[in-house]
Amino acid sequence: MRMVLAPLVSGVPFLTFFPSLLIATVFLGWRWGVVVLVGSALTANYMFQPPLMAFSFGTQEAVSTACFAIFGALEISVADALRRSVIELEDRTEREAHLNVELQHRVNNTLTIVQGLARQTARHSDTSKTFYEAFSDRLLAVSQANQILSSQGWSITALPDLAQAALKPFTTSGRIVVSGPSCQLPAKSSVPLALALHELATNAVKYGALSIPSGGVRLSWSVEADQCRLIWREEDGPSVKPPTRRGLGSKLLRAQAGLEAVSLEFLPGGVVCRVAIDGAKLTATTGLSAHGA
Repeated sequence: MRMVLAPLVSGVPFLTFFPSLLIATVFLGWRWGVVVLVGSALTANYMFQPPLMAFSFGTQEAVSTACFAIFGALEISVADALRRSVIELEDRTEREAHLNVELQHRVNNTLTIVQGLARQTARHSDTSKTFYEAFSDRLLAVSQANQILSSQGWSITALPDLAQAALKPFTTSGRIVVSGPSCQLPAKSSVPLALALHELATNAVKYGALSIPSGGVRLSWSVEADQCRLIWREEDGPSVKPPTRRGLGSKLLRAQAGLEAVSLEFLPGGVVCRVAIDGAKLTATTGLSAHGA
């Protein structure tokens, strides 16, 4: 192009190289812009500044080349900023589209869970009052689990945050002790685990260790080989027996998506429940914490 336009731009050897700088920087980045800048300066000096087809380092040529380098560097800086802005905008648009799809998926899942809870709670409730109380409590557990998920970008859930949120309605007496390392769990485990912990605490208040002043509960967990193993252990409570019929609680306290294994033992001192969750990862803060939930 410079050769074709030579008759029109004689005396301005660097003019036609500026578009090349812009194109190279916008499409390839500032490094290639610098390469084109250096190449353009050498080419113009050699081919289009007198004497032609020879490098010239006189005062006029040096000043022209320096001006080209300065304005070329400025153009590269502006073009690269424009390029990065466009890339960031594209990334943000892609992230928003992904989040919208994920949010729609989560909303559909939550609606399915709520519908299932409503049907099962109604099936095992004798009056509208008992239905309202049980359904409201379980709905709160779902809401708290989703709040934890939302704070983690809908991709993971975390302990002890989830345990503390699920057990919050039962912690006024300080008789639930929570201990375990900080860890991340798959998002699919959030709602099932929150509902399971809520159900265990509800049963402990009604029939188990939390139904008498001397009883207490210990919730602990460990992470080994990417598996989180939780133990809910009631202590110094009344003797409990396995339920004679399977209610909604039995359905919540069983292996399902997000809870790979669930076992229940009805011991003289209270219920012991063990839960296994795959895909767990320890976070940076790995020391054991122990406190009343």
